[in-house]
Amino acid sequence: MYQKFTLLLTISVVMCLNTEPATGQSNSDTIRLNLDFPLVDWPYQRYATETRSSFIKSYANPSMRQSVAVSNSFYSAAHYGIEQLVKIKDPAIRIILANTLIAGFDYLSSYVPFGLAWLHEEYHRAVMTRRGINSFNDVNTFPFGASAIAVSRIKDEDLIRLYNDHRTDFIRLQSAGIEAEYYQTQILQKNNFYYNQRLQNIPLYWLHTINSAVYVTDSGDPEAFDKTVDNFIEKEGADISKRDFTGPDFTAWVNALFHPERRYEDRGIHPSGVGINRYIKPSQLSTEERDYLKKQGGLQWLNLLSPHLFGFSKIKIKSNTKGNYYGNFAVRHLLTTFGNDISLDIFYQTPKTNYFFSIHNYNNKNASFFGLEGALIDKPLLEDRLLLSGRAMVWTQPENQSFTEQKGSLGGLVNLRGALNLGVWSPYIEIESKTKGWVMGNVFIQDNVSVIAGLNLRIRG
Repeated sequence: MYQKFTLLLTISVVMCLNTEPATGQSNSDTIRLNLDFPLVDWPYQRYATETRSSFIKSYANPSMRQSVAVSNSFYSAAHYGIEQLVKIKDPAIRIILANTLIAGFDYLSSYVPFGLAWLHEEYHRAVMTRRGINSFNDVNTFPFGASAIAVSRIKDEDLIRLYNDHRTDFIRLQSAGIEAEYYQTQILQKNNFYYNQRLQNIPLYWLHTINSAVYVTDSGDPEAFDKTVDNFIEKEGADISKRDFTGPDFTAWVNALFHPERRYEDRGIHPSGVGINRYIKPSQLSTEERDYLKKQGGLQWLNLLSPHLFGFSKIKIKSNTKGNYYGNFAVRHLLTTFGNDISLDIFYQTPKTNYFFSIHNYNNKNASFFGLEGALIDKPLLEDRLLLSGRAMVWTQPENQSFTEQKGSLGGLVNLRGALNLGVWSPYIEIESKTKGWVMGNVFIQDNVSVIAGLNLRIRG
C-alpha cells in the first residue's frame, strides 16, 4: 500500500533552491536527457511469463529494473520538457517557476501510471511475481485524491504460501515500495552527476524522502493508522479481490521480523467473516515492535543528508591541466529483509572516468555487518564506440537473512555492462551475478545470474 501525504513543505522548500550547478563543462560532455528501456530482464521475465501465462503479458508485471527505468524515463522526460517550456531570462525567477511546475507535476503524477506511487507498487508486485503471484496495481485506475493506494486482486492462498514457505521474500515484499523510491532517487542523482544533466529532480527527491520517513514513523502510531485500517476493512467488506496485499506496509514488516515462528493463518478471520485478516494495526504490535518501527522512522531522515537535495548535483573538487574533478555524496537508510542498510554513497568524476563507491552498514536486531561497493560508469573504449560499465560488491549480511542472528555470511555481486555508442541510441547488454543476500533493486534474495538487454536514448548538448 502506498500512503499519500500532503507535502506543502516540499513545494515551499524546493522553490528556493538553486538546481543549476555551474559545472563549467562543455555541451559535448552533457547528456541532457538519458532514457532507459530494458526490453529483456531474464530470468525474472520467465517467472512473469509463468505468472501471466504469456511472454507478451509478462510486461504487465515488470521487473524492478524495468519499472524503475520506465519511471525514471517518465520523470526525466517530463522535467526536461518543463524546463524547455520555461523561457524566462531572469535565472532566479526561471528556477522558482520551473521548480514549482515540476513539484506540482511530481505530486499529481503519483496518481498516474509510471509515477512515484506506481513505481512503489510495482516493486511490491515484482516480489510477488517472482513467486508466481499475480496482482493488480490500483494506480492504473488513476485514483486522484486517494489517501492510500492498494495492490489488489490477490488470493489469500498465495499470501499464505509466500508467508509460510518464503518468509524472507514476504518481509522484502513489505519494504520493497520505499526501496523503489530511494533506488529511483539514487539513479537520478547519478544521471545528473555523471552526465551533467542539470535536470531539476529535487521536488521528487523530497517527495520520496518525506513521504517514506513519515510513512514508516506513523506505521508505529495507533492514532495515525488504526482508523485508516478500520475504514479500509469496512469499505472492502467481503470482497477479497478489493483488498490490499498487506495494508500498512511496515506493521506487517516489523511483525514478521519479530515473530518468525508464526504462520499466516494465525492472523485470524477477516472481520467480514470471509478470508484472512491481512491487515495489522499499529495497536496490535507489541511495545518493542512499535519502538523498533519508530526508531527506523527516525533513521529515515538520514536520507536528507546529501547536497543533491539542496541544489548541488556536482561539487568541483579541483582543477589541473587534465581538467576538472568533481565529487558528491548521499547517505541512505533502507529497510531490508533483516533490518536495515545505512550506506554512504560517494560520487567521483575525473576528466576521463566516472567512479561510484558505497560503504554499507547492515544492521539487524542484535548485530552490525558491513559491505563495500565500487563501480566504473560508461568508460569509453574503441574510439568511443563502446561504453563499458562494471560494478562489484562484497558484504557480510546476517546468516540466512535473520533478524536475530549475530553470525555473518559472506556474499557479493558482480555486474558488467557493454553499450554501443550509435549516437542518440545505445543498445546495451548487461550481466549481473550475485550470491545470497539483499541488494537494492535486485528482486532475488537467493543466488542468481541475470541478463538484461535494452536501449538507451541520449540527447546531448
